[in-house]
Amino acid sequence: MFIFVIKVQKELNLVKSELPDNIQVIDKKTFKLVFEQYFNALCAFGNKYLDNMDAAQDMVQEVFIHFWDKHQEFDHINTIKAFLYTSVRNKCLNYLKHQAVLQKHENSLIYELESEQFFGNQIIEEETFNQLFLEIRSLPNAAQEIMLLALNGLKNQEIADELNISVNTVKTQKKIAYSKLKDRLSPVLMGIFLSL
Repeated sequence: MFIFVIKVQKELNLVKSELPDNIQVIDKKTFKLVFEQYFNALCAFGNKYLDNMDAAQDMVQEVFIHFWDKHQEFDHINTIKAFLYTSVRNKCLNYLKHQAVLQKHENSLIYELESEQFFGNQIIEEETFNQLFLEIRSLPNAAQEIMLLALNGLKNQEIADELNISVNTVKTQKKIAYSKLKDRLSPVLMGIFLSL
């Protein structure tokens, strides 16, 4: 174990010695040296925030991409280190904030789905549409087909295109459907139906 630590330390010193404090140009070779020297440390640093090594590695990779995009702005290793660590911290904090928002939304959605009001509203909505579908099924075939397409959100022109008929035929069949169902549907159901 002790020999392994010495070997790793020598390798780190080798990388450090190849990376001077003052950097004139960050080319691909220098970028690779910076990446090799700091990637693992930054991942461990990010993992302290996230407690998720995969997510931390993703953050660090994104930071290195951003670093490469801005690499001409750096001329000293300390500036690079400050940028890398600050960027990883900021990415991790943004990730945690995003996760908190998702969790809050999920909790809110679960609360809503578990509520009696939601349950009651869903039953009423399903019963309403079930009644509508039953009444539509009692219409002549042409009117029935048009009204089912209208319930699926299609506009008159889209229904005409779908069925290969004129828009006037669609409007006429809708009028027939309205007049037949006017007496059978409650005012609320008729209001839903007329909005089609």
